[in-house]
Amino acid sequence: MGKLKPHSPVSLLLIAIFVIALLLRAGVAIHFPSVEWGDEIFSSLEPAHHLAYGYGVVVWEWREGVRSWVFPAFLAGVMRATDWMGPGSLGYLRAIAVLLSLLSLTTVWFGYAWGKRSGGSAAALIAAGACATWYDLVYFAPKAFSEVMATNLLLPGLYLGMYGDELPEKRRLFLAGLFLGLAVSLRMQLAPAVCFAVLYFCHRNWRRRGTAIFAGLLLPVVAFGLVDAVTWSYPFQSSLRYLWVTFAENKSAFFGTEPWYWYLLQVAVRFLPLFLLALVGVRRSPFLGWVVLIVLASHSLIPHKELRFMYPVMPMVITLAALGFVEFAEDFNTWGKAFLSSRAIMIAGLVFCIVTSALFAWRSPRWTHLSGGLIAMDRLSQDSSVCGVGLYNLWWVNSGGYSHLHRNVPIILLRREAELESQAPGFNALVAGEAFTDQNVGFKSAGCWNGVCLYRRAGSCIASSQYNELNKVLRETGR
Repeated sequence: MGKLKPHSPVSLLLIAIFVIALLLRAGVAIHFPSVEWGDEIFSSLEPAHHLAYGYGVVVWEWREGVRSWVFPAFLAGVMRATDWMGPGSLGYLRAIAVLLSLLSLTTVWFGYAWGKRSGGSAAALIAAGACATWYDLVYFAPKAFSEVMATNLLLPGLYLGMYGDELPEKRRLFLAGLFLGLAVSLRMQLAPAVCFAVLYFCHRNWRRRGTAIFAGLLLPVVAFGLVDAVTWSYPFQSSLRYLWVTFAENKSAFFGTEPWYWYLLQVAVRFLPLFLLALVGVRRSPFLGWVVLIVLASHSLIPHKELRFMYPVMPMVITLAALGFVEFAEDFNTWGKAFLSSRAIMIAGLVFCIVTSALFAWRSPRWTHLSGGLIAMDRLSQDSSVCGVGLYNLWWVNSGGYSHLHRNVPIILLRREAELESQAPGFNALVAGEAFTDQNVGFKSAGCWNGVCLYRRAGSCIASSQYNELNKVLRETGR
């Protein structure tokens, strides 16, 4: 990648870009809580809370052994180490947001490093600045999604496999394999792209390169398999069970399906005009273009589609767009008989990408999406008098679960208005998805946020097996 002088303008600008990226990611997560999809809580934070504190919401994936415990165990360690940093759940939730934001800076590093090798200093700084400020990366980076963590590891693996000449070849390829193995263990849908990358890195000399890269690749894969053997019933159970429920039982279709071209359309629309520049940038980095295409194509075969599944291609598209911008500027110099200096190209590219991101971010509705339940539960986590929480006209998936409540008290579902009075003795806090005016049960308003209101009543709670306790309902309904 080339050495930077500690106090050179380029190194100072790069440091500033990293700092801005971290502040944007952590700041958005802390000040604008949101729920993109329930998996960020109930497939990651909630099982982590169960590991760390002994209680939590258990959804069907964890009853049937469809998920690996590795990522939740990592988050559980963070929870236990940082819960002293704030009242209730705020300490460890903020710490996790900051740590995930810090780990996501590999996207910025990747943009700079790959841009430097494929397009020069201007492309490197444009890619780094765009990856630091692009609204989708800022939004998704602090969220506890396995695809986000997998991307943080995939990108260094791609770079070390392709470049990384500062290291001896065998060590470089071993590390590349290690990162790629971790990425595919966290997100098996990346397997086609990882297979292509390994073939590309080794096809010229399998004997010398293959041993090193496969040694690194198999190490985390085997480790994940052993974790499944210890925590579930047999090695790789979570992966095999996931494949079964996805393709044989087609359970993912329950959460919605999209046509095969949906991902391509989303990338084109959400990144336009960067997407057009990326098509130009492929000429300077065909390998990266192939990886993007393979990720898009392999994910397009699965009917259930979500935008977060495209997180791995986002920093790659941005990096290709930076390469395309520089290519376009250099062609303009040639065709227009003009002279745009490398600094002018870099400044123009940074301004273009940042302004484009800001315009897209301005119209994005996701920043505070479904934040009301999270805020209400965070408030209750700081109140030691809470002995039970009722959820009324609010889908439990949007409540934040025990990872936000952080109180070992029952969460009771009120599925019909008629249940309110009969179930009310089981809770003294009510989180409602609409204004609540029934005064017969004695609850008073304690605040509303983004369409969700919190109500409290004085007194204690009465336990009963007849209540619609959340985990009991999930077991009965198979959810």
